[in-house]
Amino acid sequence: MKILDKYILKSFLVPFVATFLIVLFVLVMQLLWQAFENIAGKGVSIIFILKFVYYSTLMIIPQALPIGVLLSSIMALGNLGENYEFAAAKSAGISLQRLVRPLGILAIGLSLVNFLFLNNIFPYANLKQRNLYSNIKKKKPAMALVAGSFNSDIPGYQIKFDEKYGENENLLKNVLIYDLKARRGNQKVITADSGKIVSKEGSRYMTLMLYNGNYYEEHVKSAKTSIKRKKMAASSATFKEYEFNIDVGDLLNDGALDSINSKNSPMMYTLQQIKDTIPRLKNNYDEILEIRAKNIYISAQAKELYQYPDS
Repeated sequence: MKILDKYILKSFLVPFVATFLIVLFVLVMQLLWQAFENIAGKGVSIIFILKFVYYSTLMIIPQALPIGVLLSSIMALGNLGENYEFAAAKSAGISLQRLVRPLGILAIGLSLVNFLFLNNIFPYANLKQRNLYSNIKKKKPAMALVAGSFNSDIPGYQIKFDEKYGENENLLKNVLIYDLKARRGNQKVITADSGKIVSKEGSRYMTLMLYNGNYYEEHVKSAKTSIKRKKMAASSATFKEYEFNIDVGDLLNDGALDSINSKNSPMMYTLQQIKDTIPRLKNNYDEILEIRAKNIYISAQAKELYQYPDS
């Protein structure tokens, strides 16, 4: 390698290392800040938090690398131009293409490294990070409830409230609950002016104490006319205090934060795994089309439709 190439690469690599680490730190902190709400206050040990940061860092590296290359290129070439080194090289008969050639070769090499990283390490990190984050979030289901939007983390229920407050963040304001586990065909809705979460860590049940609210349940899912809808059987009541128990046993993982419960996301697959998945998806798709075609053929009575009487 010529002295000129070494000088150009050194001018690039020094700011590249600094910018890459800074960008990586900023992106990891941004991701950690977004997940902090579901991690803080759940009794999770520092080891698992460090694991979460480690897997998150592996996922962020492919994003931070091109940004670091861009910023360091601007800085390196800007310094060369500011110090009139480009002019000195041009006066010595060295073209701009010759000057940036080592940077181009290095950029191609970094692109290949980034591709291999995305294909091999990123799926593994995504698998571990998502499952770890999901397990941490499920450690205390009550803490996963977020104010201002419908919470569907607890299967079978849609829970919405305007505000969560109190010393233990267990007091709720303006609670709305859709019970999706009601008997088939029913529509069950519970509203309350305020509520309180009463549950113990590790308990199979999360208890909601609701105050000053209404309970409404329709016993028929739908009706074709408005007259029939008005005659639907339904029950409703008002209450000053109502105890509502939610079974969260399916969410509890007995503290196994390292357990793998989800591995079907496309982001967790390598190119070879995606390639192996395509034939299986096609077979499933063909089976669904065949079943639907048979159902339409039977329901439309196509066989009878094309039978003509003998002439």
